[in-house]
Amino acid sequence: MGVIERRKREKDVRRELAIDATMSIYEEEGYHAITMEKIAERSELSRAALYLYFKNKDEIVISAVLTHADYFARVLQEVYDKRESIKEKLLEKLWECFQRFYEKDPVVFTAWQLFHQSEMIGSLAPELRDVLHESGSKVVALQHKIVEYAVMERIFIQCDYRALSEVVWSTFLGIVYVERSKSVLSHKSHMAATQDLARQILARGVLNPSRKNKTNEPRRRNMGLVNEMYLEKSQPEKMINRKNDHDINNIKEV
Repeated sequence: MGVIERRKREKDVRRELAIDATMSIYEEEGYHAITMEKIAERSELSRAALYLYFKNKDEIVISAVLTHADYFARVLQEVYDKRESIKEKLLEKLWECFQRFYEKDPVVFTAWQLFHQSEMIGSLAPELRDVLHESGSKVVALQHKIVEYAVMERIFIQCDYRALSEVVWSTFLGIVYVERSKSVLSHKSHMAATQDLARQILARGVLNPSRKNKTNEPRRRNMGLVNEMYLEKSQPEKMINRKNDHDINNIKEV
């Protein structure tokens, strides 16, 4: 390894140390408790070295957020690239993208949410606001492309694909926000069950009726067979009951 490559690697390692330390403090104490002094101490870097890589704590947290957003964009792109082969499961696959985005690093996910709140965006330096907007726009555009395709192919209901995309995404964000708050306040969380129910409800409202009917056809067919079996089974029982009623009537007449 040459000198330039080694220095680059050392720089990357130190940046990662600073990011990991920052996110640990964020998880334990919250955003407002983060200081450059704490980051330097936690990462075992000098303050001078830390300022070589980052100007302030916002820059560090946003670096983590941008890396996480890049991962989200990749998984969304995977779904879009496979859209033809998974069209009947497109809503499910889109929801799985959201879950993967959250589960990869829940702490960074919450920081991502924090930095998309209006008051936080307004307090950022213009250059940080721009990179955050660019990263977010890429993710939103991919979500829109997936939903637009589903609407065009009549997999989803006919409506404004942008609005529909926001409805699905906002549903996921709301569940995460509420369930994480419950976990902190009452030490209870029903994240998995709530997400599963939300996906079922969305499927009823989002999927084109013809798609829903197609999906439910095997179930209806099975129910039809069960009903036929029940009717066939009931016929001898009805004959026996009629015979018993006839015998009883004969006894009464005697």
